[in-house]
Amino acid sequence: MSRTRRFPRLLAAALVALAGCASDAIPVSTTHDPLARFPAEATWSWDEAAISLPQNPELDRAGTDALFREVANEAFAARGYRLAAPPTDYQLSYHYVVNERIGPDVSKAVGSVSLLLVESASGRRVWLGFGRAEIHVGLTPEERKTRLRDALDRMLADFPPSQRPE
Repeated sequence: MSRTRRFPRLLAAALVALAGCASDAIPVSTTHDPLARFPAEATWSWDEAAISLPQNPELDRAGTDALFREVANEAFAARGYRLAAPPTDYQLSYHYVVNERIGPDVSKAVGSVSLLLVESASGRRVWLGFGRAEIHVGLTPEERKTRLRDALDRMLADFPPSQRPE
């Protein structure tokens, strides 16, 4: 086999090997209202009426809710936003959706979570974070927490958003 034919095969094998080593990081994205002012420190509370979990009986709703709340509480606190009893500066809610894909060869479930921060005084939506990833059923509670914590840390990497142009 000539060198010119062997190189594409070696390159393809190397790319497949690298893809197999890729992290299982949950892809995240955020957006915010560019006209909103985000102080360095603020208070927030959970908007209980706006929280949404799937009605799937296989889902541990109480455990999932507790996990989201614990990780979000820690992530926002690390950025100067303190959980408090209403009235607060902001209200936070999350929406969690599970989409199941069943096929002849592969079946998987994909979970999507969106966090929504609303300014309490105006009711205006000022910040949104979103993440979506395949659900791994065999993870321990600590592994799930670590995975979600990593996603929220990346989601909130630039939080509070800067008011200065880049």
